[in-house]
Amino acid sequence: TFNGIEVARFRDAPVVQKSGPTVFFIGRHEERKGVGVLVDALPMLPSDVTVWIAGAGPLTEELTRKTAGDSRVKWLGRLTDAELASRMRSADVFVAPSLGGESFGVVLLEAMAAQTPTVCSDIPGYRAATVDGRAAHLVAPGDPPALATGLVDVLSKTELRDQLVGAGNERAQQFSMERLAEQYLSIYNEVLEVESRMARLRKPSGRWSQGVTNWTLWRHRPKR
Repeated sequence: TFNGIEVARFRDAPVVQKSGPTVFFIGRHEERKGVGVLVDALPMLPSDVTVWIAGAGPLTEELTRKTAGDSRVKWLGRLTDAELASRMRSADVFVAPSLGGESFGVVLLEAMAAQTPTVCSDIPGYRAATVDGRAAHLVAPGDPPALATGLVDVLSKTELRDQLVGAGNERAQQFSMERLAEQYLSIYNEVLEVESRMARLRKPSGRWSQGVTNWTLWRHRPKR
């Protein structure tokens, strides 16, 4: 099974009022998440681009000081679930510049559900989540110029944006809560079928049949 996402919560979130193109980042402010790479890419972004940075962490104070003279950067702090969905839906691009250590990247799927094109690092977890880059624009990790170029490309190229939104929406649907419920129903039906087949062979203690049931459920355990 997989971790499901609430597609409708992101797709139907209210839009935040803004002016000009907007890039959105959310994550812990630490080196691994690449927020420093995003800050280093700021000088290479157009002057009309606003960058929303949500979250907090050990690098917050240092990076806030570093961007103190740049009015394009808006430090949002910690967001509620509703605020996260609204910002995700409102942004023109979602950015995830992590350097590594990401097992899959559920936040990318949330951006896809919000129909927001994504720019993210080309790392194994993100590559798997984006179907080898078909549902997001992959860039070299830890490379501010590459990140800036990727963001500008997605912001300025309508065809690329449309392609990413379409592929991203399709990918998000594959991880919807409805799809997850269907898969669990299939698993439970399989368990019932196994129980039915084993009933005739069950020993008086019933331990062997219970072992078969436990093995079936273990085989379908969520994989992270």
